[in-house]
Amino acid sequence: MPLPNLIVPDFPNVPPLPGVPQLPRAPGESLASFAISTVLADAVGLLQELLAPIWGIYDDQGAPIAVTDTVLTLEYRGDSRISSYPQEEGAFASFNKVQMPYDARIQLVSSKSSIERAAFLAAIEAAKQSTMLFSIVTPDATYENANVVGYNYRRTARNGVTMLVVELYIEEVRETGTAQFANTQNPSSQDAANLGQVQGQPPTAGESALFGPVSVTTGVGGVL
Repeated sequence: MPLPNLIVPDFPNVPPLPGVPQLPRAPGESLASFAISTVLADAVGLLQELLAPIWGIYDDQGAPIAVTDTVLTLEYRGDSRISSYPQEEGAFASFNKVQMPYDARIQLVSSKSSIERAAFLAAIEAAKQSTMLFSIVTPDATYENANVVGYNYRRTARNGVTMLVVELYIEEVRETGTAQFANTQNPSSQDAANLGQVQGQPPTAGESALFGPVSVTTGVGGVL
């Protein structure tokens, strides 16, 4: 015996009983449209979670600093400095607020086999000894130009002797360029320009008398 088709009402049936408030009807809205909008909202939220950045420390190629199970904690600190100088009658004046490099502490967890834990520690030790710059990636912000300056870990029976919780100490490295000035108001303030090959020459008698004896060695290609 086939089951009868059930008709879905446009709106829920709310009986007019005492204590039941009157619910306003939104024109064009129904149970079906509400269900579709709810499903779409859930799908968009799930897609955003899947596409959100994964917590971790990554190099410029997107590779993690070490293969970990998860990021346990993250502490970030950004400081500023204000220069002050004393004045007369005990007064002080402040000027020139400077942004200092940030520092952070991150705890990484590894609870895999002994071989993988050894590789995990070796990767962190290599990062600590290197000058490589990493990026700290979180769903909220990404902090770049980070260098590992230290780490520590402790293994206890309470947390499991096979679980490694390593805390990394990270500092920002500021990469700045050297300013070069070509068209300056004072010609003597221009940077020295190398327009050709430079060849050393033995000092003259006057230069030797002025600066003292100078040792000159002749090698392949000229004076050294």
